[in-house]
Amino acid sequence: MDMDISGDLSGIRASQIQELKNLAEFETERSELIHPEILERLIQLTQLWNREIALYLSRPGTLLAAAVGRHATVTLPPIKGRSLGKHLRCIHTHPNGDFRLSPLDYSALASLQLESMSAVGVLDGKLTGIQIAYRTGENDPFLVNLTPKTWQAFDYNDSLAGFSHNTTKKETAAGKERAFLIALADSDQEDNEDLTELRELARSAGVDVVGQLVQLRRYGQSRSYLGSGKLEELVHRLQETEANVVICDDELSPTQLRTLETETGLKVLDRTGLILDIFAQRAQSREGKLQVELAQLKHLLPYLSGQGQALSRLGGGVGSRGPGETKLELDRRRMRDRITQLEKELKLVLQQRDVQRRQRTKSGLPIIALVGYTNAGKTTFMKKAMEQAGSRSDIPIGENKLFATLDPIVRSIRVDASLEILLSDTVGFIRKLPTQLLRAFLATLEEVQQADVLLHVVDASHPQALQHAEIVHEVLKQLGCEEKPIITLLNKVDNVLPEDELFKLAQHLPHPIKMSLKRGDSLKPVWKLLSLLLP
Repeated sequence: MDMDISGDLSGIRASQIQELKNLAEFETERSELIHPEILERLIQLTQLWNREIALYLSRPGTLLAAAVGRHATVTLPPIKGRSLGKHLRCIHTHPNGDFRLSPLDYSALASLQLESMSAVGVLDGKLTGIQIAYRTGENDPFLVNLTPKTWQAFDYNDSLAGFSHNTTKKETAAGKERAFLIALADSDQEDNEDLTELRELARSAGVDVVGQLVQLRRYGQSRSYLGSGKLEELVHRLQETEANVVICDDELSPTQLRTLETETGLKVLDRTGLILDIFAQRAQSREGKLQVELAQLKHLLPYLSGQGQALSRLGGGVGSRGPGETKLELDRRRMRDRITQLEKELKLVLQQRDVQRRQRTKSGLPIIALVGYTNAGKTTFMKKAMEQAGSRSDIPIGENKLFATLDPIVRSIRVDASLEILLSDTVGFIRKLPTQLLRAFLATLEEVQQADVLLHVVDASHPQALQHAEIVHEVLKQLGCEEKPIITLLNKVDNVLPEDELFKLAQHLPHPIKMSLKRGDSLKPVWKLLSLLLP
């Protein structure tokens, strides 16, 4: 069969073009995504030409046409005697190793009405992975990721019959992603505190956790985060759990992120990216949204600079235009321009906040700032304080989620006839809080720096309560607030069973007061101690 070949064929020998045409002699079985011999030669030619190559196959597995492009300029060739339709699949290579499909690939999948679109990563003459997108008739295509070790065991024909059912069951149920958690720890016990908190972070982000894996920190690798053995175990566990995103408990370097994505074939998110995602969901005020976007861009910029393999192309291949490096530089410049713009806008907002802060200072009212580990009960305290003071509370009750409150809230509360205060609720602290996040929200935390007294809310029922309190004090030290008067509110004491544990906790923290906000205990002991501490 004489196969049509179109695209940029300049500089390619006629004998090599004939080699590409000769691939039409191989018939791909219905169970195969592509014949192994075709894929092997396709990888060799991609490496030799350093150009993307697209192949178009019919449902029975006949090679109908091919297109060659330099720097992602592959376009769909005319296919003689065949209208585009649901029985045509496209498989195209990426010569820089990135096998992920781009929005442009998804657009081509829909506009050309293809049955599926596959991207094949090629680096140093070897396969890095394959990503397949099926057209479902919905807004989002159904994705399948294959590794170099698993692609030949994949049954393409079965996947066509089963992806609609799996989409409903696994992908679109409640709109949640299925996350697999990984961490390095001093102990390889999978019930360690770091992963417990990471599970809570994932839950707060609206993600279902389907599995987790811990490796001893001393066996971790600078290039791949996990050691080679654990990495292989991770790939198997991902297949078993059908996870579609990997979440890491540490901040990853660009190399680690790229390696994990290449080895697993899935999207990989580190701890900072997960926290920023939660922040983006929680921010309501203009200031909060500006701070979140600024922090996200500053977090992503190093990955854009370092991930040549993942981001040096324009889009994903078919239907896209322009040289990859130009696109990468354009992305960098646009990101830096946006960062500059956000910093200017945020500066104006902060100037307005500074005016408001000076006006509050002129009022002479003492400023009390609520601080504490995330989900300790700060918002609940503020709501109770307003209710018990007879003020109308417009504050929604805090959810049982990490970072339920992100934007600062300041309210005037009359404690009694002789005392009126300004009470400020702030964003919760957390372990491994990246310095860049602390800097990004420094303006919000200025409420803490301006406070006369700090009210530290501690979840006394948490098994790591003392460690959480120490983390809060460490952050306060970074803010230069460690010398401020602090009242410690030991909250949720109704859930604490051993009294000796509570006594031990109280011994280590300044001015402890035991109570349960959920039980509705009176706040009078807090106000009494506060009156003594205020100048």
